[in-house]
Amino acid sequence: MARFALRNVNGLLSRNEWLTVGGALVLSVVAGLLTAFHINAVITFVIAGCALAILAALVGLATNQVGSRLGPGATGVLQSALGNLPELFVGFFALRAGLIPVIQAALVGSILGNSLFVLGLAFFVGGLRHGTQRFASEAPR
Repeated sequence: MARFALRNVNGLLSRNEWLTVGGALVLSVVAGLLTAFHINAVITFVIAGCALAILAALVGLATNQVGSRLGPGATGVLQSALGNLPELFVGFFALRAGLIPVIQAALVGSILGNSLFVLGLAFFVGGLRHGTQRFASEAPR
């Protein structure tokens, strides 16, 4: 049964996707080894950051593939839930290391990024496309 399952997995991902998964795996292992052997912290940070970025991209691709089968509403919920996984992991490990200011800065940055940048960009692009925007005061209730 296991041999049959492995043959089916090979056809699920394209060559490019396999390379991305392999790259994320290699960078994650290298970051772990650099941490274990106390190599230069800057190099470790850069390697771990690259691994985290690739893993975040993989989660985004997987979310879109699952969402294409579920519909737009479920896709939005799934993207909202899984889109913050890298921040959650960074916060978890920073909390275990006692880096409270890092967690506080990440939370403030996330709130400011979501509330100011994303909302402001939505207003700006909406204004470019539709001119003056009107909002029904009863709609949010």
